[in-house]
Amino acid sequence: MTQSYDAMWEKLNLDIDAHAGLLEVLGKFYGDIYLSQEGRLKGMEYLDFVLSEVHGLRIKELQDAKAEGKKVIGTFCVFVPEEIVLAAGAIQLGLCAGAEAGKESAEKILPRNTCALVKSFVGFKLLRLCPYIESCDLVVGETTCDGKKKAYEIFAECLLT
Repeated sequence: MTQSYDAMWEKLNLDIDAHAGLLEVLGKFYGDIYLSQEGRLKGMEYLDFVLSEVHGLRIKELQDAKAEGKKVIGTFCVFVPEEIVLAAGAIQLGLCAGAEAGKESAEKILPRNTCALVKSFVGFKLLRLCPYIESCDLVVGETTCDGKKKAYEIFAECLLT
């Protein structure tokens, strides 16, 4: 990243040390798989920049929009129509999950046989690793599966009280 975002991440209540570890792993992963490719197109440099700033500049853009009074609405599925969010003058943010980080923490409040996606997003929240979920004013709890429905119920009881 081109600048330090620690103050912004601290304001979001991220675990700074754990987040730094996550960024290190993600950066190495991206570098090993993509940046090491021979004959890589020069036009990919823009994507490389965007991904190098994915937890920095993009989060700053969201925080700036929030300072201007916009709301950030996080979603996991395409079942939340973006048109509704835009009509409300908000920013829709596609949340991700799938990393193993936080699995053990999530299993303390979720059944062990819950899918990896659900355990991942709950674990990210519990460990304060994801600046995207921490930037959200609202996370839409769509009920596309029983695991998500149960996670959102537990999320409301354990994490938001």
